[in-house]
Amino acid sequence: MNAKLLGAVGSLGAAATSGGMYLAFSGDKEATTSVSELFQKEKGWKLMTASDDSKWNEAWGRYKNDHKSNGTYLDKDKWRLPNWKNKRDGSEAFLEFKQECEKRTKVAVKDTESQEYQNVKKYCARPKKVSELLTEATSKTLLDKNGDAEAWNASWDKYKQEHLVSSSGNTVAYKNPDKWGITGWGAVDTLGVLQGYKDKCEEKWNSHIDPEKLTEDETFKEVLSSCTK
Repeated sequence: MNAKLLGAVGSLGAAATSGGMYLAFSGDKEATTSVSELFQKEKGWKLMTASDDSKWNEAWGRYKNDHKSNGTYLDKDKWRLPNWKNKRDGSEAFLEFKQECEKRTKVAVKDTESQEYQNVKKYCARPKKVSELLTEATSKTLLDKNGDAEAWNASWDKYKQEHLVSSSGNTVAYKNPDKWGITGWGAVDTLGVLQGYKDKCEEKWNSHIDPEKLTEDETFKEVLSSCTK
């Protein structure tokens, strides 16, 4: 998160504490661990800390939708966000919403079943990326698009074999389209490793997993098998 945003969060957090905004939590002697600390145990989810995270707008959409009744927005939201009435029709997560998320990750809760924890998970977190889970679970890294020629060739040959329909003499037929939708697939047998294949690996490397499937996520398995070293 950028310095400007963090600075604003810090000042808001101090004001909120002095104003007793989280007084209800301080009365629970068992509430001793911050949401962010507990969140480190989440295997498939990650708190959004970068202000430009691509998943903020989806989180904002969930928050807004949870404040509708019969298709109409409620006058007051549970977090009492500034400018709620003016901002609720917008599709982009605004600064104060992100700041509120940052602030609430610091609240002490009893456990992961606490309502405050569940709210933060729903509105302030996103599924981990394939790259993040791979880094945590293995020592694998993405193949270098400008190097690792031997590994790329082996991976590309394997991918082509998975799409082989028939082979007779100099005539080879492949499934079309291919499962990844690679750019240039029509020239599959006239060139070396297609740039589109490398680009697709990079795209999948940066995609988000299904947090319920973790390492069984199909994209995760594809990247691990075909795009890493």
